Amino acid sequence: MTTRPPRILLALAVATTTATATATVAHASPAAPWAVRPAPCVGGATETRGFSAVDDREIRWTEASKYDALRTHAITEWNRFRKINIAPDNAITVNDLEFRDYYDKNDRAAGKYERHGDTARTDFIRLNKYWLDEVFKDKDGYRKNVVIHELGHALGLCHKADRIDSALHVATNDKTAPTAVDKANYLKLWG
Repeated sequence: MTTRPPRILLALAVATTTATATATVAHASPAAPWAVRPAPCVGGATETRGFSAVDDREIRWTEASKYDALRTHAITEWNRFRKINIAPDNAITVNDLEFRDYYDKNDRAAGKYERHGDTARTDFIRLNKYWLDEVFKDKDGYRKNVVIHELGHALGLCHKADRIDSALHVATNDKTAPTAVDKANYLKLWG
């Protein structure tokens, strides 16, 4: 013979189960209102894996630069997202990206990412010594941003509008690390 629990206990058990299920569903909601969303590109461009230096979920880089400390900082910041490994080239890997310095007072760019297209061809990040040494001489945030920004392009990310909180504005800013918006775009592309 089985005994039935009193009705009040049954009602309490049903209410507890319902509340737990409701809380679990609300917590698991993928569209949380506070979540940072990816931002669109400027000028109708699109972010694409095909316009990146990424090869087999990594970027292998080479070449010394006057700005090795800035490069190291930028690589550390982007590697925090853990989807693409940015690491030095070695004897058994294919070089995907080279860092090069140049000097051009008439060039309005402090840095440039140059995509060369094919799997076996090397892309470049060119850093303009005029901007980094003269214009941004005492502006460490701007100097770091130049390399963060160009490495973002090597990862396939595009320019963002000035109203967006991003390290990838068309003009250099003082963002010394990818922002939450940059991370959202990175994860959308590589996630």
